[in-house]
Amino acid sequence: MKKTAAFLVTASLASSTLFAFSPAISAHALTQTQAEQSIPQGPKAALNSIYQLAHKGQMPYYAEGLKIGVQTKKDVRHKLGQPYPATDQSGFDLYHAEMGNPGFAFHYDKKGKINEIRYFGTNVEKDTNIGGMTPSLLKKQLGPADSVSTIPQTKEKKYVYQTGDYELEFVVGHDPDISQHELSVVHINLIKAGS
Repeated sequence: MKKTAAFLVTASLASSTLFAFSPAISAHALTQTQAEQSIPQGPKAALNSIYQLAHKGQMPYYAEGLKIGVQTKKDVRHKLGQPYPATDQSGFDLYHAEMGNPGFAFHYDKKGKINEIRYFGTNVEKDTNIGGMTPSLLKKQLGPADSVSTIPQTKEKKYVYQTGDYELEFVVGHDPDISQHELSVVHINLIKAGS
């Protein structure tokens, strides 16, 4: 019985090696597929995921686990790699949206701990991510904002939602890639409440 079982296992492994694995499938392709599957499909699912994790001081997707006030610049770079070179004086570490993966930016306090996370969504099919988040969807899913203000420099609207010790700021404006006429979320900030 043991010899038969051992033979079956060996034969099974050998045949899977010969027939199931193709050199055309790379580890990167598998990783990319897993990353894409982890991104909720549709603006409603993305909004719910972002809102739930905001209560923990985190953002979803590959930034999950990087918490405001806890993780450091070193932790971010260990998890995500080196950021893109800074192009302005904002002080944010920028991770561009690529290959269907969302973009993020991280800002740090004087001790090097995360004090703000910005989420930019994906560059492809924006309308299925933050580009599909409108003021009416925010109100329908999350209720009325705790505050709404206008950003003087850009004339964009900022819808603020308190999430326990943190707050989500939905910056809403016109994204020319989606619609010249309809307002949608351009990016989302997560900060410590009262910052």
